Amino acid sequence: MERYLFLLLFAPDSTGKFSQPIRGNTRLQKEMFVLSKLDTQLAEDAEFDAYAMGAYSDTVAEIQDEFCISGFAEQSPEGALALTLDGRKEAERVWNNTTDAERKKVGMVKAWLNDLTFNELLAIVYTEYPESASKSEVKEQVDARRPDLAISLLRKGKANFDLAQRVAGLTSSQFEDLLAVRGISKSLLETTQVLLDSRLLEDIEKSRYDARNRRLVPWERMKPEP
Repeated sequence: MERYLFLLLFAPDSTGKFSQPIRGNTRLQKEMFVLSKLDTQLAEDAEFDAYAMGAYSDTVAEIQDEFCISGFAEQSPEGALALTLDGRKEAERVWNNTTDAERKKVGMVKAWLNDLTFNELLAIVYTEYPESASKSEVKEQVDARRPDLAISLLRKGKANFDLAQRVAGLTSSQFEDLLAVRGISKSLLETTQVLLDSRLLEDIEKSRYDARNRRLVPWERMKPEP
């Protein structure tokens, strides 16, 4: 858990810059949650449950606090979490001692999610892992904006047509009609470079399928209502 948090805080974002802050606790939780979908051991250690903003792990929050207490990270008044100088030195050591495949996986998740708007982030996570939104207090707010959020993600290159269509909550033909009404050419969008590579998209799709079929994420372990 500590290693993954070091990797995530150190990894480059979509601009290619290393150690860019993660803006807020919810964003940190969601980025770690998506990573947990790509690593079975991380999923077991983190034990994400469905809470007010979606997937939440007490363990991630505890380690975040430990990083701040130990001086490895600091959080701004606005909530952005960033490595300190000592934290960056340790994170760079961890980064250099992990595999290329793991560095790529963490880097792609951060590049994909870290600069999304709050609602874009939740729309993607709630679409891919709807179980995580079962107790969300903002789900209706996100759902009301799904078509606009889907188009924004498509334009930014953060989603391919299939993912954007599912975010919108529309059939393929309905989404094509919406794009036409908005004056957006599907052929033009098909040339947009999506930040995710095909392997990561496949891994995320598999984890979504496994979660839906109760294979990977044991949602039956969710904490009971008090």
